[in-house]
This record gives sequence, structure tokens and C-alpha cells, in this order.
Amino acid sequence: MTEGAQNAEMDDRQYARLVLGVPATLETLDARLRVEIVDISQGGAHVLLPNDDAFAKDCLLVWLRFEAFGTVIWRKGAHIGIVFEKPLSHTTIFETRKNAASILEQEAAKIENEARSWAQGARRL
Repeated sequence: MTEGAQNAEMDDRQYARLVLGVPATLETLDARLRVEIVDISQGGAHVLLPNDDAFAKDCLLVWLRFEAFGTVIWRKGAHIGIVFEKPLSHTTIFETRKNAASILEQEAAKIENEARSWAQGARRL
């Protein structure tokens, strides 16, 4: 991509993106999936699905105590782009940014505990 095309693409975005990498839930009428929010803005999100199976177009993205209805507008393998029905508030973006580190720490601790339990095996009485 040329530099001019890259700048034009950046200029087309209405909102600045917040890079996250935090877990979330993506819900449709057919499924409820654990996903990762790669990045998010007031207008939409880049989400990584657990696999690249077919996925419904309309969905609900849930993270922290927030949720947003949206429509999948692009897909590349397990990566999808969602545009939100209504833009997120500045407060939602600020709270997401503020809490992203603690979300990642909690997720890492959960994974570590699960791995430890698996390695120790089932406990017998």
C-alpha cells in the first residue's frame, strides 16, 4: 500500500483506536463466544474469534460492564471488524482503557491457576 493510500485510510476513520488485547464475549442468536478485543474505538472494534468458522453478521460485544450492538463489516480468517449501532461514549472508552491492565492480569492469573490444576492432576481422597 502506498503512503498516500495509508494516509487516506487513516483519514477515513472517524475515531481514534485503543489497542487492547483483552477478553470479551461476542453473542449472536446462534452462539456465545469468548473472543479477544484487538482494538476498539467509539465507532467499532477489531475482534479475534476463537476460530474462523462462519459467524453471524449482527452481534453483541460484551466486555467489563459494557456492551455494544453491532454489525460485522469485514472478515479475514478469525479476525472480524464490527461497526457499532451507536458510538460508544468517551467515558466507556476511558473506563475500558483504565481497566485494561487489570483485566489482563486477572486473565493471566486465571490461566495460571487452570494450568497448575491440570499439571497437578485430579486430587484423590
